[in-house]
Amino acid sequence: MVVAYVLSSAFRGVIVGILVAVIGAFFTAVGVARPVYLAAFGIVISLLFAALGVAGGLWADDFDDLTMMNQFILRPLVFFGGVFYSLNELPLILQQVSLLNPMIYMVNGVRFGFLGVSEVDPTQSLIVLVGLTCFVVIGDIVLFRRGYGLTE
Repeated sequence: MVVAYVLSSAFRGVIVGILVAVIGAFFTAVGVARPVYLAAFGIVISLLFAALGVAGGLWADDFDDLTMMNQFILRPLVFFGGVFYSLNELPLILQQVSLLNPMIYMVNGVRFGFLGVSEVDPTQSLIVLVGLTCFVVIGDIVLFRRGYGLTE
């Protein structure tokens, strides 16, 4: 059942991503430098967020709990994920600490797919994200088997 939840959520994420990209193509001339990498990162990132969504849904008692996850976990990771700055501008120690943030790998992977430029090795990024996705999916399976969040 976990696989069905994760795959259906990821499918929805991929469809939304494709629609946003198609609409965005009307407003910009940015092409796709590495389509295979872009597709791989799109699928893996969608699977990761789908699996995290399943875990969040099991944990949350109401919608406010899901909002709390977004505000206090996801948003800071995005802001410190290299979206708005280059990793090369940080001191060396902060560059190393930043590599603990999974958003660094997501941002650089998608950036590599679109622009062909990345501050982190794209293959390494993909391996890290696949590993993290497997870890979260296994966690979801364990939570489902225990019945966590399924019953009162």
